[in-house]
Amino acid sequence: MTETLWGMDITGRWRARVGRPGGDAVSELDFADDGTATLLGGGTGSGTWTATGPGTFSYRITEEMAEPPGTVEIAQDAVLSGDAFVSTGITTVRRADGSTIRTAHVRITAIRRT
Repeated sequence: MTETLWGMDITGRWRARVGRPGGDAVSELDFADDGTATLLGGGTGSGTWTATGPGTFSYRITEEMAEPPGTVEIAQDAVLSGDAFVSTGITTVRRADGSTIRTAHVRITAIRRT
């Protein structure tokens, strides 16, 4: 599945700058050709990615949070341009009981690792 219906390839590792309220962070993402998405740096989590059109894709990743117990739900829509992409979306932090602690608009810029 390396080539999608629209001929784009996002598989591989990406170094990402995560722009969020309170400051930027650096992270690493991995998109596999089976449609899985993994957060490897700046936290760990897993989810899926899907091609949504020519040069566009979305990804959803859930990161387990230890303190307080709960999850960080990452939902992003991305535009690919060569070996870089920019994505925007909402990140939701939830307690273990499912109640929302906070939501934030997040912008991610990433470049493919070589």
